[in-house]
Amino acid sequence: MALISLPGIALAQSYDDRPRAVPVAMQPEDENSSPSPSQMLVDERAGGWVAIHHTPDAGAHTDLCIAGSESEILMFRADAESLQVRSADDHWTLASGEKGDMTVTVGTYTRVFHMQANDATTLAADIHADDLTHLLDAMAKSHVALVKFGDRTTLSVNLAGSIPVLDRFRGCTETQHFADLGQGAGQKASPF
Repeated sequence: MALISLPGIALAQSYDDRPRAVPVAMQPEDENSSPSPSQMLVDERAGGWVAIHHTPDAGAHTDLCIAGSESEILMFRADAESLQVRSADDHWTLASGEKGDMTVTVGTYTRVFHMQANDATTLAADIHADDLTHLLDAMAKSHVALVKFGDRTTLSVNLAGSIPVLDRFRGCTETQHFADLGQGAGQKASPF
């Protein structure tokens, strides 16, 4: 993960070198293999947030919805089997199956996730649809999320730009029948 330094702020990024690259931890494993009809497509990008979906067959079907901070500190993943909260850092060297607690605090919302290493750089925890809905609702009402790993590291995630991205993620999960995560803060019930 590279750090870009701007006056007064540091932004963590983890990109590959493809145009309009998607953060590396958001890509399914097959995205780095030989050419195939499998594609990762960007649905929404705002602030430091991105919503993407994966299609295994050149756009005919969607098998994965993902949204998160481009810094990869806080991400959400949905498919037909599960909903997950994820966090990644290219500098981590996690042991297979390594576990630890990650606490997310957004305004008055606080939740401890029992994370497990998904690979050497990514932590993941399953979450129920109702619990994820509460977290996404809390994020829509705040400007910052605090993510604490165990008792050692606390990182701040700027939520600017997250509302349209997370609304797009909610829409993707509902359209694909993965989960009903409620109506987002920026969504409208009718186009009229």
